[in-house]
Amino acid sequence: MVLYTNFTDGLTGDRRRMLINGGRVVWNTSDPIADAPGAEVINMRGRTIMPKFIDAHCHILPMGLDLQKLHLSECQTKSDVLDIVRKRHETHPDGWLMAVHYDQTKFGDAQHLTKHDLDKVSSDRPILLRHVNGHASIANTATLRFANVNRETPNPSGGTYVRDASGELTGVLLEHAHERVTSAAPPATLGQMVQAILAAGEKMAGFNIGTATDMMTGRYDLPLELEAYRIAAASGNKVRVRLCLQWGAVFAKSANRSRVLRGDLNELTQGFDEEMLKVWGLKIFADGAIGSATAAIYGRFTGSTPEGETDGQLMYSADRLNEMVRMADEAGFCVATHTIGDRSTDLVMDAYEQTQDPARHRIEHAMILSDAQIERMAKLGSHVTMQPEFLHRFGHAYKHQLGPERASKLKRFRSVLDAGIEMSFNSDSPIVLGDPMIGIETAVNRPAGFDPTENVTREEAIRAYTEMGAIANHDQGLMGTLQAGELADFFIVEDC
Repeated sequence: MVLYTNFTDGLTGDRRRMLINGGRVVWNTSDPIADAPGAEVINMRGRTIMPKFIDAHCHILPMGLDLQKLHLSECQTKSDVLDIVRKRHETHPDGWLMAVHYDQTKFGDAQHLTKHDLDKVSSDRPILLRHVNGHASIANTATLRFANVNRETPNPSGGTYVRDASGELTGVLLEHAHERVTSAAPPATLGQMVQAILAAGEKMAGFNIGTATDMMTGRYDLPLELEAYRIAAASGNKVRVRLCLQWGAVFAKSANRSRVLRGDLNELTQGFDEEMLKVWGLKIFADGAIGSATAAIYGRFTGSTPEGETDGQLMYSADRLNEMVRMADEAGFCVATHTIGDRSTDLVMDAYEQTQDPARHRIEHAMILSDAQIERMAKLGSHVTMQPEFLHRFGHAYKHQLGPERASKLKRFRSVLDAGIEMSFNSDSPIVLGDPMIGIETAVNRPAGFDPTENVTREEAIRAYTEMGAIANHDQGLMGTLQAGELADFFIVEDC
């Protein structure tokens, strides 16, 4: 047993004492004379103890895999991008050239690169630049050829192979078109997946994250990914992991197949230590993202887009979305639905309202909300996740695509909290760096151009990354507050 004395509670500022035994909190009290005979005593001399952060919406395996790819985040012009891609091609000439954090909204004309630009680097080697928001990419001719996409290939449901005025492919891929071409790249092996998960865990642990939720497990190969996460957990992964499985990886087109796949899933997850690794629920995408003008909004995007004026992209019809949520709910799964635009958020709430207990399910992002939608969301009772770091990282893109007035109202933290809605903060990493301290500072002091009346207090922001993260994962009572019975997942700071 270890007794920590004279420490400052990171949430309340109180001086407290806490007894730990077997990795669990036995008691945590402000009583200055509470004692534990025989325990090792550590006098913290007033230093602050915080529950470890909980990132309830990120992408763990992709984060680890991205560490091996070319990063374009520092590129400010098209020439910058092409120069760094050309250099990588020359120094690493084998295999696909995969780059991440491409962002056309930084360019002077805000226009995408095309396959013709990338073909000047190489038209024989597949080159694929993934947009920073993860919902679009730019492919060269070799990539399109490898993926069997040509001029006659029809757009997939919920996606677009962007074409020029003559009908020729430009190489710009949106939503499901981006996913289909990306999936043609050589898959990672089991060993590579394990190493990627461990690398991501190491990175997150460096930010004092103790638990992370992967929000799209099954993108590559569900059984292989589950095995990789199991091996990583057994190999000392530095974060606890919750998995939100991609809806399409669990359900086949036939409703009857869902019962078979649920049985398969039970078999695939046997042996999981649920404190370290468990399946949380299923993930559905309702729309796209703002930077690529594919979030489903009311009105029109103001920035330049590949297809002119647009109000974004719904991934599914309202009837299909309702069906997908119903199937998951009836099979006993919790559902987390990505919805960034206000138009898609109405459809997600419609779908949840048709379930027996909408509060079981989560709404991911909800970046554009009206007062009426916030009121409706409060009645619905669903947990909402938001990513403050987006405002820090993508403010330029939001203002370009929505205009400064509408962009200023994105992510209405204060209004959502005041409505009594459960809300957690998280990162969506590797879309952003994923440092909770950046998110906390952004939520407390929104960047210039974003409505300051939507700021929250520091205590509220910290709770959103700790206690509310546990609630988002249905882990309340297990972690998040360092109360009696919880896991002793904490870190020590001088100031927070």
